[in-house]
Formats: sequence, C-alpha cells, structure tokens
Amino acid sequence: MGAISSASELQGYICGKLSGSRSAPKELPDEWLYEIQRFMDMEFLKLDNQQAALVVELYSSSVEELSDSDFGFRPMLPDDEASMSRRAEELAAWCRGFLHGLGSAGLQAHDKLSAEVADALRDLAKISQAEAEDNEAPETLEADWESLVEYVKVAVLTIHQECGERVPNVH
Repeated sequence: MGAISSASELQGYICGKLSGSRSAPKELPDEWLYEIQRFMDMEFLKLDNQQAALVVELYSSSVEELSDSDFGFRPMLPDDEASMSRRAEELAAWCRGFLHGLGSAGLQAHDKLSAEVADALRDLAKISQAEAEDNEAPETLEADWESLVEYVKVAVLTIHQECGERVPNVH
C-alpha cells in the first residue's frame, strides 16, 4: 500500500490497540481506521476498496485470534523461508507496533499492572530492538526463534487478558 509500516508492524499495532482497549469493537470503527492510516503515515490518502478490505480483514482476524479460547493467536511474521535477520527485523517491528497500539489505546506508565504484565511489557520493549546474529548455528537460531515467537505470543495474550476487554465470569 506504500505505507511506512510493514504488515507485521501493522498487525502488532492493531493487537496492541485491541489489548489496551476495555471495549474493543468486533468490527473496525471508522475512527480506528483513521488511526491505523495515521500509524501507517497514510492519513492523507483515501484507501481504495481493496486496501480498506485488507485492513478490515487484518483487524477482524486479530480480534478473532486474540479472543480464541484455544490460544490460536500467533504474530503475523515472515515464514521460515525468509532470512533470520529479516524475521528478527519483523518481530522487532511487530513488538514496536504492539507497544504503540497499547499506548494509543490509553495504557499509561502509571497504570497499575501486575508484575507479570510489567515484565512482559519490558521484554517486548527489548525485543522491539532485537537483531539476529548470523554467527550462530542455523539449528540454534531456529530453536531460539521458535522460543522467542512463542514467548511473544504468551506475553501478548497475558497483556490482552489483563488490560483488554474483560469478560465477566458466568457461574
């Protein structure tokens, strides 16, 4: 679309915004679409129907995955065919987008957070600056990569659970 953000960073932003919102709508509201365009540095353009449909689809799939009771959420990242440095770059971008989305949803540094969520946020901030080192054995890099992506997944779900929309317990 000509945006400054990658698809990974955009999904991170959307997931962060959803995770920090007490009442995230199931369908993408117009004001959120504008915020997404602003995040992508495209607020001055009118998205065509295909572009808008892609953003709506990304939003809808993010809502669905974050609320999946089977924990099916997974950050949208390049596949295993991409170089490790590219994958690390996109994971860092995903985390930057997530943190930006949380902030845009109103999460503040002074908000009372559990120690687990505070640790997860610090870790995501560190990961947002990660770079791959190509001097390790490919098998080690792949194993480390899978562990890191799994950690990000769990951290995001933990943050979403605590900071996002709460579902009342029904007895």
